[in-house]
Amino acid sequence: MSGGIIEGIKKCYTGNNVITKHIFLIIISLLVSIPSVLATINTNGEEKEAYKYMYLQYPLLGIISFVASVMLAIYMVHFLRNTLKFCYWKDQQNDKEKINALQIMPEIDANLFYKFGNLVLFWIIWCLIIIAITIGIAIICFIQYGYFIGIPLLLAFIIVFALAMPLILCGFVKNFTIKGNVNPLLAFKYLGKAFLPITILDLKFLGLSILFGIVGTIVIGIATFLIALCGILQTNEIANNPVYLTSFCTLYIYISIILSLGYYYGVGHIYYNKIEKQNDTQNV
Repeated sequence: MSGGIIEGIKKCYTGNNVITKHIFLIIISLLVSIPSVLATINTNGEEKEAYKYMYLQYPLLGIISFVASVMLAIYMVHFLRNTLKFCYWKDQQNDKEKINALQIMPEIDANLFYKFGNLVLFWIIWCLIIIAITIGIAIICFIQYGYFIGIPLLLAFIIVFALAMPLILCGFVKNFTIKGNVNPLLAFKYLGKAFLPITILDLKFLGLSILFGIVGTIVIGIATFLIALCGILQTNEIANNPVYLTSFCTLYIYISIILSLGYYYGVGHIYYNKIEKQNDTQNV
């Protein structure tokens, strides 16, 4: 079946200017890693202190991390948009070579900022909606015996929106239109049509992430052993060496990005097959 995570990962390495695009992703990974590593080393890994270090003591680090994270989010949104375009285009083609050759990875140019204002507004509105719903459920929990209703409701809310938000994002990125794409009821509408495939995709993504985590831990362990064995660094220096930590952190983030792009490729196909095509059939 087309539209899987592995197929999406393969698409990340096809098309024009592939090297340039992946250099961009590696640079983004590096810019996210450096502030985090410096904050962790200088605060002994204490999370609260790390945030103070990065955003209050040395705000430039926080700005770099924030801007890099936003650029990454923008790139992923356009990857999802290209996936949807690919789904529409693929249904009109019979030439497998043309289908396989179509690139999904967005170019690194000004087009990444197409409808940027709408994208920011979409994020802000949904953040406010989620915060408002969360506060409403929290209030229920404070009513006498309300936690019997509030806690299950909160869990259901987290599950529903975790599954539905990628599909809601698909609906938005088609045309970057705010109207009609900031309604909480969309979660139930979309899951009514795509609950099983999106759940299976999420489980596959979780499984691949766990596998990647296990393999990554083994690789880091072997690398640490070899570095200590070769005398490049003393064993007690490795854990606090910024170059060592930044290298592995950058690699970890880069691989996580590729996995996430593969996931979004799968989401795009589910949205197109289970929601868009059904809508087209109903409108005929």
